[in-house]
Amino acid sequence: MKKIIRASTFSILLAVVLQLSLLGSATAAPLPSSLPDPVVTPVSGDMEFTTELLPVQQFPGAQEYNQMLVPVGFPLGEAQFLDTGVVVSGMDSGTATACFYFTGAESGWGGKVGVWNGTKWVLLPTTITDLEESPNSLACAPITGNGYYAFIKYISSPEKLPTGKPWCQVTLLGFFQQGVDGGGTRYFDMLGVFPEITNSLVTYTIIDPGMSITGDLTGSVLSDATGNFSFSGYSWVVPESYTFILHLETSSCYVEYVRVHYVEDNEI
Repeated sequence: MKKIIRASTFSILLAVVLQLSLLGSATAAPLPSSLPDPVVTPVSGDMEFTTELLPVQQFPGAQEYNQMLVPVGFPLGEAQFLDTGVVVSGMDSGTATACFYFTGAESGWGGKVGVWNGTKWVLLPTTITDLEESPNSLACAPITGNGYYAFIKYISSPEKLPTGKPWCQVTLLGFFQQGVDGGGTRYFDMLGVFPEITNSLVTYTIIDPGMSITGDLTGSVLSDATGNFSFSGYSWVVPESYTFILHLETSSCYVEYVRVHYVEDNEI
């Protein structure tokens, strides 16, 4: 879905896991977004131009890898897009500031604002600010013209990762989804394979920055002799708009996935 904003009004994973089945859909009115919209603010020159919010999958230079959207030109698995980018048009001269909200800075996530130059994504000098009394951080970069802008997220501070264990190798990770009455989605019966870690305790934790997710936010099971594990009977419910980090940990390694989804109004 798209939404038009005008700068003159001062408007504002490591992978998305494999979805095994979609059994329903939500129909209630959208809840407030877990992440605010990107902001483009004029600084000098043209004080009025148009910005359009678009899903990054509609941008050039975006490719799918392990069920997530990643920028071309980067090592696969090392960087990913946020869901929404900004298209700037009508900016003939001057400068502006493009800002994107993201989560996970306290766990080592960072990144930079990128612009598509026609053949590749170019990272811009970016300042990241941790917001007070908020789980979000704000990444801002100066821009000087029209184009496609997006936030490219990656691990920038490995020392902040939640454990000293190495990253796990996962050959499959998935869960079922089902719409719930009143809006939102229930995730349930997560399963996966850690091929090199067998007969191990596997623990998941849902890190919920918005404190809006209910249900089984943590659980533990044993993997079998081939590394398969299944959290049958475990579930959690998210609103229509949400952000969460899925943290999976075994006796010897861990892995995290960031999942962000929000519903926008179709206002112009």
